[in-house]
Amino acid sequence: MSHPSTAPPSRPSSPAPLYRRSPVRIACVQFDVKLGRVSENAAKVERMTRDLQPGSLDLLVLPEMCLSGYIFNTPTSILPYLEPQRIGPTSLLARSLAQRLRCHVIAGYPEALPSAPQPSSSLEGLSSRSESNAGPSEMKQLEGEGTGVGWNSAVVVAPSGEVVGNYRKTFRFETDKSWAREGDGFMHFDLPEPLGRVAVGICMDMNPKDFVAPWDAFELANYCRDSAVDMLVVPMNWLSPPAEPPEVTPEEDPEAPSESNLNYWAARLQPLHDPVPGYATPRNEVTDPVGGKDVVFVACNRVGTEEGTKFIGTSSVMTISSDPSRIELVECCNVSEERVLLATVT
Repeated sequence: MSHPSTAPPSRPSSPAPLYRRSPVRIACVQFDVKLGRVSENAAKVERMTRDLQPGSLDLLVLPEMCLSGYIFNTPTSILPYLEPQRIGPTSLLARSLAQRLRCHVIAGYPEALPSAPQPSSSLEGLSSRSESNAGPSEMKQLEGEGTGVGWNSAVVVAPSGEVVGNYRKTFRFETDKSWAREGDGFMHFDLPEPLGRVAVGICMDMNPKDFVAPWDAFELANYCRDSAVDMLVVPMNWLSPPAEPPEVTPEEDPEAPSESNLNYWAARLQPLHDPVPGYATPRNEVTDPVGGKDVVFVACNRVGTEEGTKFIGTSSVMTISSDPSRIELVECCNVSEERVLLATVT
């Protein structure tokens, strides 16, 4: 994880130019994920993306834990939904979509520990409260004796269907801490043009660690700055925080995006658009005709209510520049719609 820095001694070169030779075409699938209904959720993604034409996209993004749902409050409740790398339901869906659409796909899923046993029967119809048939000693081993039974992860798939990356959530939300281990730190993946250097975060990674780290630590944004990323992709299960008493949380307009969350994400990315000196183009690099570093931010959230928790949608694509300092909202969804957001960044 990077720490704030006034001027990184040198920024690693990126595989994509500061200005892309061709536009990047992005899609986010914002939908109402149903808790524990893996096959049903996968079928909905297939239906929502069936009219997308092969070759029309460079990147397709699905939300955090997009097939399992999110609210699992105990290790035993999530055990039936943990997936192995590459061959779990989410990876298989992502690989199928990548091959059909000839694009990269990033999708969130609950990753099983390498030694975890896999369910032998279909997951359909299992409750999120399902208990394993394992005995007490076996269950204790499965639960990792309090250390976590898996990771909240995101898979990165190439157009060939090959899995080319796997990221594990670094900063865990309270719900994650009931079952998920902490990841190994922020990561990026060097992908072909026009994507370039792509950092992947998951939801809580946008926040100060544990909500107690200093606001201006900007952990994820500083990592992106210091790693010279071209794109930050964040699968989410993002909700509006409750207001502090005696305030009452205002009702969101269901036909509009959440402006408060758009502003919050922009504020959390401050080092990318209002940085300390040192992030402008170094003199030994090709000068950007507009100036500064251009970063694409992709937030893919979900909608609906799960276990009393309402998710706020507002999936969006923004472009962020440090010189001149600017943020442009390219496209976004509202707080309630199920929709495939399409955005082209030039």
